[in-house]
Parts: sequence; C-alpha cells; structure tokens
Amino acid sequence: MKILYRDNVLKIEQSKPGKPIELLRRELGIEGEVCMLASNENLLGVSPLAIHAVKEALAEGNIYPDNSCYELREKLGKILNFPMDNIRIGNGSSELIYLAGVAILNRDDNIVMSECSFIVSKLVTQIIGCHAKEVPLDDYHHDLDGLLAAIDENTKIVYLDLPMNPIGTSLRREKFDRFMDGLPEDVLLICDEAYHEYADRESFPETLPLVRHGRNVLVLRTFSKLYGLAGFRVGYCVAREDMIEALGRVSLPFAVNKFAQIGAMAALDDKDHVEKTLKTTAIGKKYLYEQFNEMSLFYIPSETNFVTIDVKRDGREICAELQKKEVIVRPLIMYGKPTFLRVTIGTMAQNRKFVETLKEIYPVVIRG
Repeated sequence: MKILYRDNVLKIEQSKPGKPIELLRRELGIEGEVCMLASNENLLGVSPLAIHAVKEALAEGNIYPDNSCYELREKLGKILNFPMDNIRIGNGSSELIYLAGVAILNRDDNIVMSECSFIVSKLVTQIIGCHAKEVPLDDYHHDLDGLLAAIDENTKIVYLDLPMNPIGTSLRREKFDRFMDGLPEDVLLICDEAYHEYADRESFPETLPLVRHGRNVLVLRTFSKLYGLAGFRVGYCVAREDMIEALGRVSLPFAVNKFAQIGAMAALDDKDHVEKTLKTTAIGKKYLYEQFNEMSLFYIPSETNFVTIDVKRDGREICAELQKKEVIVRPLIMYGKPTFLRVTIGTMAQNRKFVETLKEIYPVVIRG
C-alpha cells in the first residue's frame, strides 16, 4: 500500500505530557491526594471571576464562538494600549507559535533558538520539515551573541522564550536591547512571554514598544499560568498588522472556544487572584531555595512559577520514586538534561510534601 504521509512525519519528536491523574491513581493504587507539580499550572486554581463568568454563559454552549475574539481583543487592546488589529487570540500561545511557523517557514528555512527552549518551536520545524538551529546556553541563560552568530541567509525566525521554559532564567533589559540592535530586520523575533508576570519587572526587556516601532517582533502571552486557565487553552500575541493578518489566514475557524474567551475576559479583572498567585509563588520559591540549599541540591534561580534542579542521577529514576509517593514532577530528558527535574511551585502544603518526599528518597536514590 502506498504511504500517503510526508517522509518527515514519523521523525517528529512529540512532547510527552504526564499521564492523567486518574490513570496514575489506578496504575499505582493511589488513594490519597496526588501532588501534581509537573506542568507549571497555577495550583491555586482557576480565577474565581472566570469560573463565575463561564457558569453564567454555559447555556450559550450551543452557539459557535466569535471567531474574531472581538471582545477579548478589545479588552486586551485597552489594557496594552494597542489597536485590536495588532492582537491575535490563539488556542493557547502554543497554537500561535505553530501558526507563525506555518505562515512563514519553507523546507529550506530555519529557526534559530537556544537549547532547552520551549519544545513547541522545535516541533514546528519538524512538522514543516525545516531545520532548528539550537545554540548552547551561557550559564543557563540565552547566549545572545551565539544566537546572532547562528543566523544565516535561510533564517526566518529567532525564537526567544523570556523567561525560559524549562530553565527559568530571563534576560536583563540592556542585554536584550543590544541583541535587538544586531538582529537583521528581515528576521522575525518571537518573544514567548508565557511567564513574564513572574519576572523582575525593573529589569525585564520591553518588547511591546518594538511592535509599536514596526519591528519584526511577535510577542506571545498566555492565560494558562498566572490566571489559572491552562485547561481553557487561550493565549494571545501582539505584532504588526500584516503579521496578525497572516496568522489569521492560516488559522482554522473557531479555534478559541466561547468559554475560553469569556473566562479570559473575566480573569483580566481578577486582581485579587493575581496578587494571591504572585505572593504564593514568591513565598514558595523562597522556601524551595532554602530547602535545596539545605540538601546541597543545585538549582537554577528562576523568574517563573517553577524551579529546575539537578539531582545528579537519571531524572526518570527520581521521578519514578517520587511518583510512588504521590508526587509528580517533570524530568527534562527531551531537553537534553537527563539529570534535571522541573518542579512547579505550588501551595505551601504541596511544596512541603514535595520536599519531605524528596528528603525521604534522598539518601537512597540521590546520594546512592
């Protein structure tokens, strides 16, 4: 029988999300609460205002969503002080990365990115059949000079996650500004700012003004982290009008469901939930740092809602031991860091359970 799919399809390295909690319960015989710290979700939950708004709208579920996401774009435009035509809503910010690749990349093109950057940008190149040029990190940070040096005549996109996922580091504004001075005008810079709310505000790069000045920049943000809407799948980007139009032309209709739009609009007004999330994250991060120092575990100082640690052993082995005790974290095998784990900062109860469980297996597994 003739094979119909493209020859690169079976080479695509799909990301492997963790198993659903209920499946893990059945497989491991878990009866207690599972401490899920693998996916950088907001573990305080969904914005209460979003829950209320969605419940109020459930009776409208028989009606297709607004394909243009008009009201959400209008609200974001007022908050960001941008025209609506500069804003595109996506089924999560990951969809917008994918759409940018579909709109721009040919098989002879490449994306320049850092090693250990968010995996979706690399997956896009594998789907299209083009090339990802990965630049080694500089002390767990983007090597901006290395990224510029990697750009060639076939480079269409430079992908920069600010802060980085799964590493957790960001960039100082002055370094980013120098990088922009050296970036060719005909290369699109995708700034993925999924965690920007957690970063140091005084030093974080100013990316939106670049769009105002007509630069070839696409800024991505999400409702999945700070606002707790990961299950709703809604993100957005800000870019020049021509880029927004191009993304729209390669997008499927009704990609962002009605309740995601309604929940996102309500979440934007939930100042209490935002404040509580940021405060809880800061307290939890400080606690984890203290515990890791006490355990002599290497960690990367983070500007996100997670911390990445090096356990000096096979990360899958450590994850398996933690999982037996109802704690789920993420090994970084796919990112070329086989001894590293990424741990979401949760509630203090969850943080303590993770640390206590890690200490239980520490003498046996980590120190050997």
